[in-house]
This record gives sequence, structure tokens and C-alpha cells, in this order.
Amino acid sequence: MNTIYLYALNVSALNPDSAVWAAFVSPGRRERMAAIRRIDDRRRSLGVELALNAALSRHMDGYAPPPAYRRLPGGKPVLETSGELFISLAHAGDWAVCALHSAAVGVDIERRERTAAVPVREWVGIESYLKLTGAGLSGGFRTLCAGETEIYRLGTRVACLARGEVGDCLVCAATDEPACLQIEAVTPPIP
Repeated sequence: MNTIYLYALNVSALNPDSAVWAAFVSPGRRERMAAIRRIDDRRRSLGVELALNAALSRHMDGYAPPPAYRRLPGGKPVLETSGELFISLAHAGDWAVCALHSAAVGVDIERRERTAAVPVREWVGIESYLKLTGAGLSGGFRTLCAGETEIYRLGTRVACLARGEVGDCLVCAATDEPACLQIEAVTPPIP
């Protein structure tokens, strides 16, 4: 079975306004962070890129930050340096995650106690699939149903799901083929 590597970083102690992170963060991320008003949101934004750095440092020989990636029109991140590795980024609460896989992948993380019309366990499956496709919330989420290991659109299986937990959050990754989720908690680099 394939493995999806999930790198999770607790962002609660990060100071996103410190210049110490400049060498680890892409210019696009720095620009996005500068536009974010709330410090908790800046922490999470910084955290996803630090989790991405951890993932790439473990899986790419000679990797040096900052990461080189671009976003497709729907927001899906795509690595510039490797056609063999695929990423997806997400954050919720005090956690930021990066999923890394050998095939297209989508990941979502949500706090367990999040209040919404769709149960959290189902929503993380649906949103991970929408991130897999790159469609985002415009991808017809009302036609989707997330089971434990598969997601369906109008009764037809469209992707496989791998689930786990990180802190007080549920996490789910979507891929085209069955895969297991290997979760590793990482810490910020020490500059």
C-alpha cells in the first residue's frame, strides 16, 4: 500500500512576525502573511510552510529552504522542483499540516469540536477530496459523501481516504488509490 506522509506542526508558540523565519518562507507566503490581520491566522500560515519545509527536507536530497511551489488557479499548491512529489497544505486550531505523496493528494484538518451543518468527520473527507481535485469549495461538495475509507459522488466512488488525528483535530487525506497515512509531529527549525 502507498504511504502518504503527513507532517504536523503545533503553531501555538510561533511568532509569525519575527524576521527569523524569512529564510524558511517563500516570497509568496511572506506576501500572504503580511495581508493577514489576526496573529493566530499568521501563525497557521507560517506553520504550513514550516511543515512543508520539514516534509521536503526529509524527502528531497539537497533540499534547502525556502520551498519553491506555485498555486494553480483553484489554489492547489504544486512543487516547482519535483514532478515525483505532490503536496497539500492545511491548518486548523493550533495545527498546520503538509501531506506529501508520490501521487496527487489533498489534505484537510479540522478541530473535532467545530460546529457546522456537516459533521466534522465527513467534512474533512469531503474537503480533502476537493483539495485533491483542486476545485476547492466550488467543486460541488453537496454531491459528495465521505465514508471511512472512500468518498463518493452521487453513489460512485471517486477517491480513497486515509484518516488520522493530530492533537485536538481530525485529519484526512484523499488520493486516487488506497494509501495509509503516516503522521509525524515536527518542530520549527532552529535558525
